[in-house]
Amino acid sequence: MLYFHQGVDYLSAHVPLDNENVSLTLGYIKDAVKRADNIIKGLLNLSRVAEIEKAPGNLNSIIESCLVLVKNLLDRNHIEVIKELEKDILSLNLDKSRIEQGFLNLFINAVDAMPGGGQLKIRTYNKELTKVSDEVGPGEGDIFKPGDTAVITEIEDTGTGIPEDILAKIFDPFFTTKQNKGGTGLGLSIVRNVMAVHDGKLKIENRKDRSGVRVTITFK
Repeated sequence: MLYFHQGVDYLSAHVPLDNENVSLTLGYIKDAVKRADNIIKGLLNLSRVAEIEKAPGNLNSIIESCLVLVKNLLDRNHIEVIKELEKDILSLNLDKSRIEQGFLNLFINAVDAMPGGGQLKIRTYNKELTKVSDEVGPGEGDIFKPGDTAVITEIEDTGTGIPEDILAKIFDPFFTTKQNKGGTGLGLSIVRNVMAVHDGKLKIENRKDRSGVRVTITFK
C-alpha cells in the first residue's frame, strides 16, 4: 500500500489542482487508498488473532489501562464513565494486548453511538454458573458448564442503539454502518475472534429500555 500512497502524493504535488474535477478525483483516490489500507490492516489483525501469548492477568487492570488510552476521546465527547469493578475479580489467562485491542474497539464504538454525549458504564463481577442456558451447556463441546465460575464484563452505553434489522449482521466481516468514517466492518469480527480464542463469549444486544447497547463478555 506504500506505493499507492506515494503515487497519490506524487500526483497531488505535480498535477494542477485548479481544475475542480481533478481535485475531486484525487480526493476520491485518497479515500479509496485509505479504506483499502484499513481493510488490509484489519485482515492482518484477523489472521494474527491465533498468534496469542497468554499469561495470568487482571481484567480490571486491563480495562483501567484502556480507559486511560481513550480518556481524551471520552472527555471531548462529554461522556461520563461509571465503573463498578469487583475488587476480588478472578485472575484469567489472557493475552493482554489482544484483550486491550478488543476493549478499545468496544469503547470507541460506544463513543460513536453517543454523538451528543452520555454515559459509559463498565461492570465486572464473578458469577457461578448454576443452570443450562444459551451460553452454558452440559456437553463436552460446551465451554461453560453448570458449576463453573465465570468472569463477566458488561459494557453499557446510553447511545442510539442498533436497529433491529441489522443486529444479526454486526459480526459479519465487512458489514459496517461507518463507511463515511472509514469503517471497514472488521472491528467486531476481530473482537469476537479475540474473545473466542480466550474461551470467551461475546454478546451484544440493545438494552431493554431501548436507550443504548449492552455488551456482555463471559470468560472463565
